[in-house]
Amino acid sequence: MGFDRAFDAAFSVLAFVVNRHLIHHMLRATRTLGVDYETLIVWGVLAHQNVAHLMPPGQFGSDAVTNRGYVSGEGRELRPVRIRDLSQITGIPRETVRRKLETLAKRGFVCRYESAGWIVDRRSMEPDLREFTRESVRQLLTCANQVHALLDETIVALPEQAPRAASRGSSRPNGGKRRARGNGTPRSK
Repeated sequence: MGFDRAFDAAFSVLAFVVNRHLIHHMLRATRTLGVDYETLIVWGVLAHQNVAHLMPPGQFGSDAVTNRGYVSGEGRELRPVRIRDLSQITGIPRETVRRKLETLAKRGFVCRYESAGWIVDRRSMEPDLREFTRESVRQLLTCANQVHALLDETIVALPEQAPRAASRGSSRPNGGKRRARGNGTPRSK
């Protein structure tokens, strides 16, 4: 049985499990950082864009980090991001992005990098954000295991699909004809 069939059969429960994880994560993040959701989005997009050039899609970028998990080495610097780019990516107005970055800078989470843009401040990562991320990964793995178990249970519980009749083009047992009502007239569509 395919993923799509199992997903469709377990949709409500899967949506609940995933939504619970996402909401819990967002609440934890805003409380830990002491910022609102828009500021959290700006910070997260900035952090992602600072290192995206080192981790192209499909690659983990593990060769770009030290044994402590930080980006290092020649040509492996954080790439500064301009306010206009953050605004375009997030859909948040430029002036609001600027204010959010100033708030993050006052809290020590980001800094202006010369005139090239903004970067995350690595000093803010230890130890609280490292522990926050450790717990976030644990919770993400728990959620992923729950989703996997739900899909597996659904696959086992669903009956096998019977092959479709190729000659008729209809899955109705009477060849595609609608049954007559009790008075002998066919039902209208």
